[in-house]
Amino acid sequence: MPSFRLTCSNGPVPDVELRAEPVAFGRHPDNDIAIRDDVASRFHCVIEPDGEQRYRLKDLGSRNGTKLNGQRISEVLLSDGDCITVGRHEFHVEVETTRSERRSSARAKAGKSDPVWAIDLREMIETLPPKTSIEEAVMLIDANGDPSNALDSEADGARCTRLLLRAASKARATDIHWEPKGDIYQIRMRVDGQMVAAVELPNSVGELSIGLVRNACQMKQAARDAVQDGHFSVRFQDRRVDFRVSLTPTVHGQKLVVRILDSRLAPMTLADLQLPSYMYGHIQKACEQDAGLLLVSGPTGSGKTTTLYNCLREIDRDRRNVVTIEDPVEYYIDGVTQMPVHNATFGELLRSVLRQDPDVILLGEIRDEESARVAMQAAMTGHVVFSTVHSKDTIGAIFRLLDLGVEPYLVANSLEVIMAQRLVRTLCETCKRPVKVTPGQATRMGRYLEGKSSVFAATGCPRCLRTGYRGRRALFELLVFNDELRDCILTTPSIQAIKKIIEQGVFNTLTQSGWVLAARGITTLEEIDKVSGSY
Repeated sequence: MPSFRLTCSNGPVPDVELRAEPVAFGRHPDNDIAIRDDVASRFHCVIEPDGEQRYRLKDLGSRNGTKLNGQRISEVLLSDGDCITVGRHEFHVEVETTRSERRSSARAKAGKSDPVWAIDLREMIETLPPKTSIEEAVMLIDANGDPSNALDSEADGARCTRLLLRAASKARATDIHWEPKGDIYQIRMRVDGQMVAAVELPNSVGELSIGLVRNACQMKQAARDAVQDGHFSVRFQDRRVDFRVSLTPTVHGQKLVVRILDSRLAPMTLADLQLPSYMYGHIQKACEQDAGLLLVSGPTGSGKTTTLYNCLREIDRDRRNVVTIEDPVEYYIDGVTQMPVHNATFGELLRSVLRQDPDVILLGEIRDEESARVAMQAAMTGHVVFSTVHSKDTIGAIFRLLDLGVEPYLVANSLEVIMAQRLVRTLCETCKRPVKVTPGQATRMGRYLEGKSSVFAATGCPRCLRTGYRGRRALFELLVFNDELRDCILTTPSIQAIKKIIEQGVFNTLTQSGWVLAARGITTLEEIDKVSGSY
């Protein structure tokens, strides 16, 4: 039987286990939960058992009303993750069920013959929003582009793969890992940048699932001990999703990693990035110019390419010749010539592209002196160049280019804008809870706290896979070049000298941008410290 618990997030009220007796709330001492709150009524509301292991919340005619998840109610059934507001007090509903109970419930719905792994995957699909049919059609398209009915079967391999793809789609996962552990295969998914355990498969089922993916990728069956790469696609009811596959031998068997390229998860316009208005204006201006280098810095997986793709979408591609050089090409953009890097270097391909009469060039990454030098020379000779570099922040990007051996005059005269970015997880709106700001946090954040006395913390509920977070958002740091900054780079560049120049204008670091999001209840201070490297 599930256990219902109430926790108060902003008052000295102990946790309450809901049982067979009603629980009354209010200021009067005769209530089961008597609270000192002049906004609450003497007898405010009551929670009563409703049969079938459920509880019902009723308002008792309180003067300020009882709210559930921000909405005023008179009577409603409670669910896991609900937030009850009584006066100024907030109570969170937590429902705990044992694993065997969840499986028994899922088994009753799915059929008594279903194995444990199928029940676990069905439960995951049912729990995650939005509500859709578990049996939604999934069409496999192999590496040759031919439709296949391989996922239509009820055999273990096909059913397991189909359920995994459906679960990953609803969880908004970017990767699925099949990891051999000797006697089982552990399946994990990367959701919002973090690994989340999904299900454990018997070896026989895991190998059948991997075999199906191998066939979809047209991989050589004889090369079981070789590292292999491939790709396939799946057509869901509302969209087509591409998958990149990597298969590697390990001591316990073959490990499979599938990268999910779902365009639904990526921002599709520059406005979708939710840049601060002054940053948006500078980036738009850089996209409209006839020459110059726009550089985006950050570690792998921080969304640099997505940002540059959205910059390309701002350009009039009918009137300008736009070419990209990528390794590999992840998403296709209408009106753009996209070139994958195969046997050539970025620098060699860039020299070739310059003979193709380009107006705008996207270079996937500045990796070495050759690609850096050619990109900057192109930016100085009448081309708009977009590219990325691995560095900690915007100032670090300048020294990264100088460290590659590029002359200071090229760096100073070619760069127009450098933007650094990171991705932070955003709080689950269903289960986030307010916490008081400590004096130390208030001192650190200063004006970025925006006068708030509390921020929000992660809790965890079924809708966010118990992580407390759902979705991600980018932090940005923008450095716009001016004559004073160019003079500094040409003479004696140093971190302190550059900081003195940029602090004369509008400049927020990655950490400061994160503090703004934390103050607005979008993410947590812990997430900002982890991602931006601040302490």
